Amino acid sequence: MTVQLYANNAKTTLAAPITATQTTITVAPGTGAQFPNPSSGQAFKITLVSAASASVYEICVCTARSTDTLTVVRAQEGTTGTPFILNDIVGNYDTAGTMADLVQSEQLQSEYYNFATAGGSANALTATIPSNLTALTNGMSFVIMSANANTGAATFNLTLGTTATGALPIVIGNNTALTSGYIPAAGYPLNLTYSATFNAWVLTDPVVSLSAYALVNSQTFTGTPRVPTAPYNDNSTIIASTSWVQGQLANYAPIYNPNLTGVPTAPTAAVNTNTTQIATTAFVKKQISSPSVVFRGYIPYNSTTTFTLDPTRFTMFFVNEGNGFGGNSTLYLGVQYGLSSVSENNYQFFNSGVDYQVTFAGALMDTYSSGNSQLLIQPYGNFIGGYGAPSSAWVTIIQF
Repeated sequence: MTVQLYANNAKTTLAAPITATQTTITVAPGTGAQFPNPSSGQAFKITLVSAASASVYEICVCTARSTDTLTVVRAQEGTTGTPFILNDIVGNYDTAGTMADLVQSEQLQSEYYNFATAGGSANALTATIPSNLTALTNGMSFVIMSANANTGAATFNLTLGTTATGALPIVIGNNTALTSGYIPAAGYPLNLTYSATFNAWVLTDPVVSLSAYALVNSQTFTGTPRVPTAPYNDNSTIIASTSWVQGQLANYAPIYNPNLTGVPTAPTAAVNTNTTQIATTAFVKKQISSPSVVFRGYIPYNSTTTFTLDPTRFTMFFVNEGNGFGGNSTLYLGVQYGLSSVSENNYQFFNSGVDYQVTFAGALMDTYSSGNSQLLIQPYGNFIGGYGAPSSAWVTIIQF
């Protein structure tokens, strides 16, 4: 791209004749300063005119000046290289090409140099823009009217004047290819900016599909939505991630098969509670300190006495020989649950003359669907060394 320079009333004469192809021109001494001094990417137009005939002229482009010496490109804007002689005219005049490069208000307002209607196909767009450029420059932007809705990734091939720049991807954001629907329909204006970094056309105003975004109010998420993990013990409206929940549960035991540590506590059940409620040490203490006497008295020997017990409670028997002849006599206590009589296999043996304590608990009880157990007690006695058998046994039955 070349930027044109201008000077007012810059006019002089040749200091020496030139051929039709000569590319250095020397002007009259001291007159070179009337003309611009172009640097890289700059130039100005000069017109060579015969002093003998104004109809003999040639337009050139000056790309450099050193004092009174001009470096030029000959035969511009349809003119031909011509020999000129000493004192022929050299001037920085307006030319048709110079004027054509100026943007007029109508062209500016109609986006003449920046707007075109797309050709090609839905996913391979083309367009032509009036231009003297032959290559794309970083950041150049155009508005292209679409002719179709895209159905996938798309490209754009822009022709600058007569130079096709090649099919380059149309992207959004950080060099992301288009997907179906970003160009919604024919007649949609596409704002395209060339990125040298991506070597692609960036669509700066794509249609946004809201189906990929969440509503602010009452959104139902799909897939695996993720959120930052809040601080431990946070108590706010921040969304709780699974990581946060697991962190909160780290000090809790599961309901199924908990493995408690430390000194776990629980509510204390009422005395005589018979459920799956946890039994605290306080419950056990109270239960033990609240005994009930099922029986206290004599049971005749060689007879059977039946008691109904609460099978869920701890039972303790206190037995001594009771009335009759003591001494060397022997006491047998037959105990059995849920049967109508006592057999010798169920006897508990006690030495004579001494009080004994025997404890029977859960493993010796037979629990029935009625919730009760029958306890049968049948004492036996004999006599040794001439002493008679006692007549009864003193029995105390307590349940805790």
